[in-house]
Amino acid sequence: MEAIVNFLESLHFSPIVFGAQILLFLVFHMSMKTLIYDPIVNARNQREGRIVGHLAKAEAAAANAKALKLRYEEEIKAQRLVLAHELKEATEKAEKLAADRMQQARDEAGKITEDANARLNDEESQLKASMDQEANKLALAVAKQVVRNSLSEDAQGRVLAQLKG
Repeated sequence: MEAIVNFLESLHFSPIVFGAQILLFLVFHMSMKTLIYDPIVNARNQREGRIVGHLAKAEAAAANAKALKLRYEEEIKAQRLVLAHELKEATEKAEKLAADRMQQARDEAGKITEDANARLNDEESQLKASMDQEANKLALAVAKQVVRNSLSEDAQGRVLAQLKG
């Protein structure tokens, strides 16, 4: 221990100065801790707290967004199914309506064809009757001409009377 005391005396070590320096260092350290270190640590802790809070809010918002996205996708799927069903029903209804109208058109065309055929048959029978009348008149005229050319007047009168009667 004496060696240490001798060594310290050779360095001109003063225990009073050393004690004063330690006391001043402790005062300086306490004042720096109070004035600078604690506010810096508190600001850093507050900042970390805000960051953690913001991260938690962001994660909650992301989870909420995912839940909303899933809900909206499910709603979209449901609406697509409803729309597909409605489209199918509308298509079937339109096809049935088209088939009904096509059948009505066929029925009307059939009626029109039958009416036209009936009119044609009527006109044909009228034409045949008219042609028969004209043929009879023509045959009568030819017969009259033949009779006039080949018979005497007396015989002509009797034949013509029979032809007219």
